[in-house]
Amino acid sequence: MEWITGVNDACPQFTSIIESLFTSAEPVILTVNSEPQSVLLNDEEYRCLRSVEKNYQRLALQLALPKIISSSVEENVTELDVLEEMRSVRKHKRSSIHYFQR
Repeated sequence: MEWITGVNDACPQFTSIIESLFTSAEPVILTVNSEPQSVLLNDEEYRCLRSVEKNYQRLALQLALPKIISSSVEENVTELDVLEEMRSVRKHKRSSIHYFQR
């Protein structure tokens, strides 16, 4: 079962909380003013969740692809249009990542 604790209560016992993550797959939920704010997971659980998320995104794209292709044919969207849009999105993502890393 998950461990729910307030941030102020967690600070003095942070070492034991981290140690509990080594021995258990159960998350630790940190609250502020009784509202969940963060979750601590052991590394194995985190990697598993990231893998599931990536697989979900890949599968969602595979499922959407036939509809995207048929819509693009109907709207006369060319491969060049798609490539230009992808470049624009990637450029925007990179600039927003740099902004948040400052």
